[in-house]
This record gives sequence, C-alpha cells and structure tokens, in this order.
Amino acid sequence: MKTARFLICHHPFASEDEPAEFVLHNAQPRFLAKAEALDFEELETRPDKPFGDVLYINGEGAMEIYRLTVTEFYDRADDDDILQVLLQGGHDFYVSYLDQVAEDEEEKPGYPVKDFNKELPGLKILQASDTFTLVYNGLVADFKSEEELDEFLEQDLGITQSMLDQGIINKFE
Repeated sequence: MKTARFLICHHPFASEDEPAEFVLHNAQPRFLAKAEALDFEELETRPDKPFGDVLYINGEGAMEIYRLTVTEFYDRADDDDILQVLLQGGHDFYVSYLDQVAEDEEEKPGYPVKDFNKELPGLKILQASDTFTLVYNGLVADFKSEEELDEFLEQDLGITQSMLDQGIINKFE
C-alpha cells in the first residue's frame, strides 16, 4: 500500500498555546506544517516561513480560517516550491480533512472559499453587500468598488486584464 502524499498528525500532549494539528507532506519536498485556527483580523500577520491560509465555509455557513505554516523542512527546496505544494495540494487536503471531521461528527460538510484564479493560488476575493475584501499572502485589503479593486490588482499586483476577466469572486450576504 502506497502512503498518501499528505497526512494529518496530532500532538496529543499539546498545551492550549501550542498547535496540536499538523499536515505532513511526505513526498518531495517533504515538510511539516502546523495548522492553526485564526480570527479574520489575524490574517495580516505574516510568519517567517511559507504559509497558506485556508478559508472554509462550514456546514452552518460560517467562515473558518486556518493557517498552514511550514515548521520543519526535511528536504532542500526553496520557499516557492514548498509554497506551491502547500497552496495547491495542502489546501485541498486540509479542506477534505475538515469535511471528514464534519461527517464524523454527523454535521453537514462545508466548502472552501475559491481562489480568484488558478494561476494565482492563495489569492481570494470576498464580496459583501458594500465591500470587496482581498486576501493574499497575509495581505488583507478592503475596497469600496470593483473598479478600485481591479485598479489595485492591475497596478500593485501586476494582474492582467484577461486574468481579471477570468477570476472568481466569492459572494457573501
């Protein structure tokens, strides 16, 4: 039997101020990432190591936020390679794990907040009735209009108009 690329690890003796849940990636590049729940206000803090934020809408419709931060590197790899694995495979794996936990607790599974564009993993745009919120690499910014958001995406992040036209905006009430 082949071992899965991603595994969940639990630290049974963790104290309240320590992470108790980890994601192990056991293929190249191998690494261990701690999984911690965050409040929305905490999204702006950037750890020194590669990380990916998982925005998840639970079965009751509430947003839960988890940060996967690489704590141990087992192979030589640059941060971009690890970040790509973490943002794509690690993110999807952790969402599947959250769904399994909900099912085990006989709750309705949720769904992830979608990335704006698959070429920009981790970039998420949330639209409420009167504001647009951008979440990307620890950056959280609010915009009053889609035009203001598009201008920021083009000028500050260098996103082309064709990528803007293909992007997904997550709408919430």
